[in-house]
Amino acid sequence: MTTGPQSKGSGPARAGVLDLLHLGAALGADLLRGKNSDPAATGRRWADEVMQRDGAADVDIDVPGLPLELVGNREHSDEVLSTPPDADGYHAGQTKIAAMRFLAPGALTIANGAEWRRLRPFNERVLGTGSPHPFALTFLIGIRAAFAGAVSSEADVRAAMGRAMVKIVLGDVNPALDPAGDVTTLFGVVQKPVKRALLGALYQRRRERLYALLRRKWESAAERPHEETLIALASREAEDVDRETLLQQIPHWMFTFTGSGTDLLVRTLCLITSRPGTHARVQAEISAAGSLDRVDSVARLRFLEACILETGRLFPPVTRTFHQHAGGDAANQHEVVHYFPLLQRDDRLGPTVHHFRPERWLEPTLDEAAAASNLFLRGPRACPGMDLILFVCKIALARQIGELGVDARQERLTHDPLPVSFPKINARFRRNAGQP
Repeated sequence: MTTGPQSKGSGPARAGVLDLLHLGAALGADLLRGKNSDPAATGRRWADEVMQRDGAADVDIDVPGLPLELVGNREHSDEVLSTPPDADGYHAGQTKIAAMRFLAPGALTIANGAEWRRLRPFNERVLGTGSPHPFALTFLIGIRAAFAGAVSSEADVRAAMGRAMVKIVLGDVNPALDPAGDVTTLFGVVQKPVKRALLGALYQRRRERLYALLRRKWESAAERPHEETLIALASREAEDVDRETLLQQIPHWMFTFTGSGTDLLVRTLCLITSRPGTHARVQAEISAAGSLDRVDSVARLRFLEACILETGRLFPPVTRTFHQHAGGDAANQHEVVHYFPLLQRDDRLGPTVHHFRPERWLEPTLDEAAAASNLFLRGPRACPGMDLILFVCKIALARQIGELGVDARQERLTHDPLPVSFPKINARFRRNAGQP
């Protein structure tokens, strides 16, 4: 596949109702391919064709009620992501704001201006952005306990990530309260606008139950000054922001584990064990790292971390985000949409853009494919929890691959080039012979 030219001088391409009908027909035809379906590749081809037709580098979707601009090139992507969400930059898009307000109207991900500048440092301090987390050893123990048994399905991984999340974020919680289930269900409503509009009121009791638990945990942290959980650290790091706003940061931290974090972990497990050479190299690195009960051993798992980053480049667990320029008439503006499969699978990024090549992340200078990755976004909007979720994924993968011998081989992942959509998992995970 090829994409339109990098220059934006000619303005964005225009996609109208007829273009969207063509996209719908193409997606319908792709669905008929069954296990070989690749809807993300179909969407990329459609965007490429529209941009090539108009000699453009972006796509404006000019349909009443759907004013969107699809970012089609790295230059525009960097422009959007390189500045903080202030008056002269890009804010969170109305689509994103409307969704998150249902659960957390004060969340960092939709904050702008002065509020963003207050919340960003708080999130970084609590999540340990850019350095080993001060509670790393406690978290390591909790993660290893959550993944003590061999997983045999994506559901097993999600359940284990939920257990790890509860220990890391909240500490000891009565299992009957099921905060992992609450936050997963609530984010399911956040991500579905029709369900949110029609049935959102039915989920308010569950939302209040979750926040009541967060308030109790916040208050009890004052009685346990040495407790090593994220919510305890948050209560200590609170400065000039009210408690309710700070509590609204926490559901997003929680869902990262049971949502995108689980997807990233499952996909990495499948890719590593589908490639014999990669699998053997990961196992050798785990064996050489030392005791996996030690934080410094986890830090040595550099190739394993490269596998996680490469998986996220190929199959991002979050595929899109929405922004809007702060200036002008918001009612008539296009929302700017990053669709990451379009940006990260651009053929101009090199001949291996569709190949699983973890080594690209270990080179002194990242190649174009790695540098274009939006797994954790870039610049001021880079995910503040990146280091923590990588830490969690490395521990869980080392446990499952290195100690428990879990093999999640999937036939469609065994060779390059890879599809743009992550294929449906078609077999339960296994354990290698000879593992305890």
